[in-house]
Amino acid sequence: MKIAIIRGPYLNKFEMQSFEPMLDSCDLTAYYCEEMWRTSESVKAVDIPKKKLRSIEGVMGLQVSKFLRYPFGLVGYRHHMIGLENELKSYDIAHPAETYHAFSYQCIKAKRKYGTKVAVTCWENIPFFNETPNLRGYVKANYIKKLVRDEADLFIAITERAKEALIYEGVPDEKITVIPIGMDLDRFKPRPRDKEIIGKLGLNEDDFIILFVGVLSIYKGVYELVYAAKRLLLDKDLDFIKEHLKFVLVGFGEEEQGIKKLLKNLGILEHFVFAGHQPYMQIHRFYSIADIFTLPSKPIKTWQEQFGMVFVEAMASGLPIVSTLSGSIPEVLGDAAMLIQPADAYSLYQGLKEVIIDDELRGGLRLKARKRAEENFNPQKISIRIKEEYERLL
Repeated sequence: MKIAIIRGPYLNKFEMQSFEPMLDSCDLTAYYCEEMWRTSESVKAVDIPKKKLRSIEGVMGLQVSKFLRYPFGLVGYRHHMIGLENELKSYDIAHPAETYHAFSYQCIKAKRKYGTKVAVTCWENIPFFNETPNLRGYVKANYIKKLVRDEADLFIAITERAKEALIYEGVPDEKITVIPIGMDLDRFKPRPRDKEIIGKLGLNEDDFIILFVGVLSIYKGVYELVYAAKRLLLDKDLDFIKEHLKFVLVGFGEEEQGIKKLLKNLGILEHFVFAGHQPYMQIHRFYSIADIFTLPSKPIKTWQEQFGMVFVEAMASGLPIVSTLSGSIPEVLGDAAMLIQPADAYSLYQGLKEVIIDDELRGGLRLKARKRAEENFNPQKISIRIKEEYERLL
């Protein structure tokens, strides 16, 4: 089988881990385009043969300015890859992601011209996202989504919630299969604390570390984490650990300065370490230093947690996890985590406190986490399932 995986500016190592095991039995090529607001670091780590095409945004220099990109976003036509349709002429299957991208629309056009089968991976779990009933915006996206929904041969939803969103939008149940994203279980696994990382971050070996990995944005619940941290540091039951309680934030985002200002106002800045963006191929080292992982995401009007690769990374690393009942998080984590209500700093404080003080609970969550990762997110097994779906199409 000859398969084209099309991801535009979203090609990344973590998703491709589920496809790389097929390299011995399938002819795979990953098509991508680089745009300034996406990094190329993770693209370089992808082991699948890659081919770079230019996007309209790239050719016109629109990646330089959000203002110049606005008209494309308004009509909902983003990431058109120049020459893609002709490239797909020789492929058995084209495999884009999401129903609303221009490159998914291009795959349907290639199907009409050359008979190429189309399988679409779907992360989106909000029905009718990028659609507007009155057509004042996203005019093209409405058309693209309908065309892709009607004419794609297969939809691979990464969660049951993504499947439900497709069904609400009119995709027949029989055209949808649910296959999650796999994780490199040899790289992400329980490890001794990485002393080099501890040293670089200015931490001590005996610190109790709560790790956050993600975008420093409001919707990731980072402010709730700050308030929960303040409450933990005021709690007399935790006097035995306060001096060594540290919060490590790995990632960057628009709220970084706001977070630091709040931490300073609360008088707890010294308990937080901002590690910044880290290369994906190094990120497993940061999980090794943690005692607890937390990412208290909360839903907003246009987004809720779609999957959360960091949750699988944390589970595979054998970490106890405290997170929220938001989006697809409960489906991904199952019973291998403590889940609390989103947008609730007090509940987050209570959940973190319980895991901190209860050694037996913490140990049990560690075991459940690794077991769940092995049973549900093995990339070799997931790769086999994807290949079986490909074979069914041909």
